[in-house]
Amino acid sequence: MHRDSTSMPELVGAARTGDAQARERLVSDYLPLVYNVVGRAMDGHADVDDVVQETMFHALESLDGLREPSRFRSWLIAIAMNQIRHRWRAQQYTTPASPEQLDGAADPEPDFVDLTILRLGLSGQRREVAEATRWLDESDRELLALWWQEAAGELTRAELAEAMALTPQHAAVRVQRMKAQLEVGRTVVRALAARPLCDELARTVAGWDGRPAPVWRKRIARHARDCRACSGRSSGLVPAEGLLAGLALLVPLYGAAHFVPGARMAPVASTAPAPGSTGPGSPAPGKARAYAVRGALALVLAVVLAILTVLLWPDPRPQATPAPPAATHVTASAVPPSPSATPVQQPPKASPSPKATPKPVRTTPAVATPEQRLLRLVNSRRGAAGCAPLRMDPRLTAAAVRHAKDMVARDYYDHASPEGQHADARMRAAGYPVGAWAENLDRGTADPAGIVDDWTDGAIHQRNMLDCGYRDTGVAAVPGPDGTVWVQDFAGSMS
Repeated sequence: MHRDSTSMPELVGAARTGDAQARERLVSDYLPLVYNVVGRAMDGHADVDDVVQETMFHALESLDGLREPSRFRSWLIAIAMNQIRHRWRAQQYTTPASPEQLDGAADPEPDFVDLTILRLGLSGQRREVAEATRWLDESDRELLALWWQEAAGELTRAELAEAMALTPQHAAVRVQRMKAQLEVGRTVVRALAARPLCDELARTVAGWDGRPAPVWRKRIARHARDCRACSGRSSGLVPAEGLLAGLALLVPLYGAAHFVPGARMAPVASTAPAPGSTGPGSPAPGKARAYAVRGALALVLAVVLAILTVLLWPDPRPQATPAPPAATHVTASAVPPSPSATPVQQPPKASPSPKATPKPVRTTPAVATPEQRLLRLVNSRRGAAGCAPLRMDPRLTAAAVRHAKDMVARDYYDHASPEGQHADARMRAAGYPVGAWAENLDRGTADPAGIVDDWTDGAIHQRNMLDCGYRDTGVAAVPGPDGTVWVQDFAGSMS
């Protein structure tokens, strides 16, 4: 386990006074850890280097705000996570590329999984674990980045929880759920690596575009579980923690010279002297100038970003919302408008004429909401199973919407809230007299057909949908940063 040295307070104190050697030591000691956390959390995104640089610049400039110098490492990782989230939020305001720009874009560079496998020379089950991380939900990307370093011995569980802004108990639950999903991903990797593929699996993935996604993880894992030929793929798996323990960190291709003016210009990718160097460990003069230029550009970039953030970033204080124009029709997404409430566009009045024939007015039918479409699909399958259709109950809908919005707002994904409240308590709070009840969750696609397909899993989700004892339901579909969050509550009233 890597631990902060007992001299850390003295080192931080010296760095605060502007000691270049102390600042260089802080950067060189912790740059690889920050690079690995950011790189894995952002999956090798093109902005990884920028976020790493912003993290290190911010840490060096904010040393005076570190109340406990002995906790520099955990403080630095928390800064890195904040910079990652800031970058994702900033990208939400960028203009999406046009189809023409996308067609002309260069082929993407290898992701962080490829870099890990290549530069660390992973093989066997270690390689399978790295590849299985692609099959995790996007919402687990930051957690994976920290847990990977915990398993490798670079972080503690307390530091992981602090960086994720979670309680230790909630962090333990999140990690356990992610590890279970990772094990499913390892089975998927093995099933897809088998040659030849079994005929049924080949038919299952016939329409797959090759990109890991939750819906395909569930489909392939379901096949591997039920198929006689593929059911043994999960045998002999060594626990992931044992495979990652002691695994080396990836070293970035830049060093302290990016962050500390006057620091030595030695690249950290190799300790061998470059051809034509003037001394052991010194780069060639051309490389030294290149590193100096890159460091200066990085500093300028950080200053420009800071200025733009102040000038362009939205004011977090609540702003007064102007009243909408009288002609604007506003419809709440959770409550679909009735056909009678849909405004009808009238034709312009014609001049009075005894021969004029009035034209018929066509009423545009209301478009079904995603929640209504999902209910129709569920009821169709219930009808095929001999069950009566479910009735949409506004109280159950309110409970489902409240839970979906709470998961998005507080960044968790579970049947139980962080306070331990389950669906039955939410139903009662909405005024529904609960008897038997159940709940299905999903997250990702906004297509109701894909959600119902996910829930047709031959297990608890499918049993909930096709249980003839349930008569009432409530459905919610709430957009979130990791995709649409779906909640369907099932209940049989006691009244």
